[in-house]
Amino acid sequence: MPAPPGFMKLDLHIHTPFSACYIDHMKPEAQRSTRPEEIVQAAIAAGLDGIAVVDHNGVEMVQAIREAACGSALTVLPGTELSTRGGHLLAIFEEDCNLDRIRELLLAVNFPPEIWGDGFTRSDVWMDKAIEEVVVRGGLAIPAHVDREPRGFLASDELPSDKLRIYNHPGLAALEITDPTRKERWTNGKDLRYTLPRACIQSSDAHAPEEVGRRPTFMQMETVTLDGIRAAIADYHTAIVFPPAVSAAA
Repeated sequence: MPAPPGFMKLDLHIHTPFSACYIDHMKPEAQRSTRPEEIVQAAIAAGLDGIAVVDHNGVEMVQAIREAACGSALTVLPGTELSTRGGHLLAIFEEDCNLDRIRELLLAVNFPPEIWGDGFTRSDVWMDKAIEEVVVRGGLAIPAHVDREPRGFLASDELPSDKLRIYNHPGLAALEITDPTRKERWTNGKDLRYTLPRACIQSSDAHAPEEVGRRPTFMQMETVTLDGIRAAIADYHTAIVFPPAVSAAA
C-alpha cells in the first residue's frame, strides 16, 4: 500500500547480517549471504521512503547500506537496537550522523566492541538510563516491540514500578508495537497502569530481506528526516497512520 498524500512510508526497524540473529546465521543450512544491496532493493520494492538500520548493539553495516542506497530515493537513518535492562530500545539518528557517535553510545551503555552485533547479551544499564544516553547524543529513543515477550519492556518480567518509571520517562519518544489493534490503547492512555498517552509506530523488525516493509508506518512529512519524525510524533493523532486505518478510510 502506498503512503497517503503528504505522508512518507517508513520502516524504522531493519537488521542486517551484522546482527547475530539474522537469517544468514540462524539458518546456515540455507547458505544465505545477504548483501547490502538486497536489503536496499527490498526496501525500494516495498515502496518505502525511509528505513532505520538498527542492528543489535552495533552499527557496523550502516555505511554499507548507505552506499547501497546512494543515488536512490530511499533515506537511510542510522541507529542501533540496544539490549537494556528492561527490554530492547531503538536508538535512531539523523541521516548524516557520524557513526562514531553511535559507537560512543554503545560504550556508554556497556557494550564493548567484542560483543557488538550480539542481541542475546543484555547490558546491566536500565532502559531509562539508556534513553538518556540516546537523547543527549541527539537521537530518538523508541522502546522496541513493547508488547512482545520476552524483550518488549511492557511484556517483560521486570517489576511494575520499574516499567512504569521507564514508560513515563520524558525522553521516551514513542512506543513500537506489534499488534496494531491495540494502538488506540496507548495513544489515548487507556491502560489502567500506563495512563500517559504515547505515540505509537510499527515496524518490520526485519531479519531477512523478504521481511522488510511488512509492518510500515505512514508519517506526515515532506521529506524523510529525523526532525520530520519528531514532528510527526509530536502530532501523532493526525500525523502517524497505520495501513489498516488507510484501508478503512479508502
